[in-house]
Amino acid sequence: MKKLIIVTSGLSVLAMMLASCSSEPESTTTTTRQTTVTAQPPPAATTTTTTHQSTGY
Repeated sequence: MKKLIIVTSGLSVLAMMLASCSSEPESTTTTTRQTTVTAQPPPAATTTTTTHQSTGY
């Protein structure tokens, strides 16, 4: 009686393993799109040079 229970349990485990292997979905290929956003650099600082000339002869 014990051997029958062990064999039945083993066969049921084997059947579940086979069923789970056959029910796996097929592999699918997915592609991802990557978008790169670049910010513009800040405007360069402008330097103003003022020259004073004195005309005192």
